[in-house]
Amino acid sequence: MRIEQKMPLGVFLFCFFGRILTISHICRICSRQSYVFQKKFMKKRIIKYLISAFLLFAVFAFSSHYGQLDSFFHKSDEYKIVSAYFVIAFLFVLSFIVFYVSHVIKLPSFVFAIFFGIAAHPILTVITHEKEILGIIVGLGATLILFGGGLETPFENFKKIIWKIFSLSFVGLFLTAILFSFSVYTFSFLFNLPLSIMTSVLLGAILASTDPAAIIPVLKNLRFKNRNTKDIVISESAVTDVTGTLLTIVFLSLIVSNANFLKISDWYLAVFSQQSGVVLFKQLFYGIFFGIVGYLFLEFFMKVKKRFEQENEADSAFFLFVPIGIFALAVSFGGSGYLAAFICGLLFNLTEHLYETERFFNNIIDGFLKPTIFILLGSLINVDSLLEYAPLGIFSALVFMFIIRPLTVFISLAPFRFFEKNKLSWRELLFISSVRETGAIPAVLMMTVASLGLSEISGLVEVGMWVILMTLIIEPLLTPHIAKFLKVAKPIIDNKKINLNGSPTAVLVSRGKSFIERLPFATEWMSMHGIKKLYILLCLENKYSTALSAEIENLAKNEFQKMNVVQMEKDLPEIEFSFISRKGFLHSNIERISKENKNVSVIFVGKKMLDYRLNEIRNLAIPFYFLD
Repeated sequence: MRIEQKMPLGVFLFCFFGRILTISHICRICSRQSYVFQKKFMKKRIIKYLISAFLLFAVFAFSSHYGQLDSFFHKSDEYKIVSAYFVIAFLFVLSFIVFYVSHVIKLPSFVFAIFFGIAAHPILTVITHEKEILGIIVGLGATLILFGGGLETPFENFKKIIWKIFSLSFVGLFLTAILFSFSVYTFSFLFNLPLSIMTSVLLGAILASTDPAAIIPVLKNLRFKNRNTKDIVISESAVTDVTGTLLTIVFLSLIVSNANFLKISDWYLAVFSQQSGVVLFKQLFYGIFFGIVGYLFLEFFMKVKKRFEQENEADSAFFLFVPIGIFALAVSFGGSGYLAAFICGLLFNLTEHLYETERFFNNIIDGFLKPTIFILLGSLINVDSLLEYAPLGIFSALVFMFIIRPLTVFISLAPFRFFEKNKLSWRELLFISSVRETGAIPAVLMMTVASLGLSEISGLVEVGMWVILMTLIIEPLLTPHIAKFLKVAKPIIDNKKINLNGSPTAVLVSRGKSFIERLPFATEWMSMHGIKKLYILLCLENKYSTALSAEIENLAKNEFQKMNVVQMEKDLPEIEFSFISRKGFLHSNIERISKENKNVSVIFVGKKMLDYRLNEIRNLAIPFYFLD
């Protein structure tokens, strides 16, 4: 017989309302904690912005009083040398400031370089007023940037998608230039800021190319369902730098020959004239020829390095000599030095024998030359004039990004959507349409044109500046979200903690199945050093899928069993094997292991696997064992 006891109503109500009050109290606490967290986060961001604004104001204030410092320099017998040294030193420190400010604010460094260039205008007039010096700096920077752009373009993948790239880089770029020239010319009258036909044509040619330096940092953190989508965007941005330069050179050759067409369409039709054809043929032929010559030089150099397996400090000098040398040779024959530098970089493939040289080269490009170009571009600008052209520049940039870019992409790639075996999906076409960063080479071309002293180009630098700024501010922020929305890519990130706590542990890292070959050596080394626990860390990065990860995990478990059988036959203790698969980058996960686990005795890696350099490995504070 079951006795049912009824809860008194008062007790029930007390418990019921007590629970509600408790839950509401917990919610208030959580809400308060969330508010406190957001407040701290916002406070940190505000502090970062204030520091950046202070640095910008400090540069402006210092530049405004540069006249007093310059008068002090005048007292020296070596005034010109002292002044030149100071300006060079100032450029170095500005590049340093721009780099750190861009990392704090999380915007492309080019944007801040322009603003700091505007602020430093009084000091940098020493360079900007000397057209020859400006031309040398700009030409040198563009040569090395295009050479670097060639190196960054994956040539093996480039060959597979070459016709798509050519369609975007020739047909697409030409259409982009025409449409933008017509658009900006029309809009200039609507905003009562009329541009000349020559200015509109030059703007179209200069701004038609995209920029790999602005695109690659955004794309490298995304894992694409179709790798070709990423390769198309990167390769297009590298090739359009060259084709945009060639189109600009053709127009400049027409201007020098006193051509003065009254219609925009006549300027673009003149590209197909006999005169332009001769110019283009020489530009292409000698550019490609000397690009191949430079590539052969570097290949010979690489064979020597592979033979001796040693990297020397002087290697960087030869690495810089080749693109600069072939640039000079190509130009002397009437060819495109920029094309020569790009072709040389595209054909050449860096290997492990030039790690430090590659690092030095990338530091020169990313840490100094690119910021310097945008700093100098900013210093060419008159602030009042920039603000005057703001409505025209901003509106033109928006039309450029959201109307002209999608239109030209769909026209250029339409045949590959309908008539190719590996068809591009509509989603992929939309994503490619959304990538429209404009960067270093358009900036170089604008400064080149500005330094020629041409008449009838008022507004060119101001409108071009606004287009560059708008594309660099808007596009990098939108691209990851657009990729996720269209389901063409996902962020490559894994924020889960890697917990390897316990006894001393070894870690064998891999981007695929290569760990299987290295497992016997790792277990033998562990047995000799008394370590009984081994983790396999798998990071498939761009190749990641749950199916592939599961397949490799099953292979690993079979290998673990085999290895422990061998251990028993040798009368050695069993190894405790564990398998971890992560979605992020390999080097990011290794850094997490270094920070979060103090019991890791050694990390086994392949010699060709890591992007680290010696000083970075030292900072991780974990011994590395490099395996073949």
